[in-house]
Amino acid sequence: MTERSAGYQYTLIVGPDSPDRAWLESVLMRGGLEVAACTEAELCAMPDVVPPQIVILDDSSAREERMASFANLGSHGPLAGVPVVVLAYDADMDSFSTAITRGAAAYLVKPVAAEEVVAVAHKISGWLSSTDRTEKRRRLRRPLLLRVDVEVAGRDGIVPGQIVDVSGSGCRIELKRPLEKGNTVRLTLHGVEGSIDLSLGAEVRWQRVAPDGTQVAGVKFTGTAAVLAGRLLGTLSGRT
Repeated sequence: MTERSAGYQYTLIVGPDSPDRAWLESVLMRGGLEVAACTEAELCAMPDVVPPQIVILDDSSAREERMASFANLGSHGPLAGVPVVVLAYDADMDSFSTAITRGAAAYLVKPVAAEEVVAVAHKISGWLSSTDRTEKRRRLRRPLLLRVDVEVAGRDGIVPGQIVDVSGSGCRIELKRPLEKGNTVRLTLHGVEGSIDLSLGAEVRWQRVAPDGTQVAGVKFTGTAAVLAGRLLGTLSGRT
């Protein structure tokens, strides 16, 4: 891996030199992203590597080894605070929840569609470069891509959405239909293969339309859900 000049925006893939990693590099480059790749050992030997926008941990090992690698990335000085996407073969709930709880920005299961990998990388890059939030707010939040079903109190039906970032007190959700400020909502979280049968209570604090027409809502967790969400979503015990 070659080091980059300061300010260079790129995605770093960390994993063994393998067909999986080569495929991932090719997919991301075709998706319009600048990409660099290295093994975990090579990364540890580069204390002055220029920080990337995103790290993708391309892993084929068991969960314990994968999370040890994840912890090593978080403790590598130049990568402090850099969002990490975990790409692994394990589709079980324990693997998913462990990664999210410890601070992963997303958890993807191999084999994964090329379009999904590219969309996740662009989504996180867009979050980091967005001009609609201050630097202070970026420090208080972390990107997290997680599907949710939103139920509004007193209203029939479910609004599908995606959590895009979280803090210790709430989260930001993108939806296909608008919510209203003051709505009391229930958020049912999704894992790799559907709902994880866990819901969080929240209140809508603001609602707006993004430039691309996406409905965006900011919600604040209510009651004991605030503590539960903090632990589950990695804002109390994660690497951020």
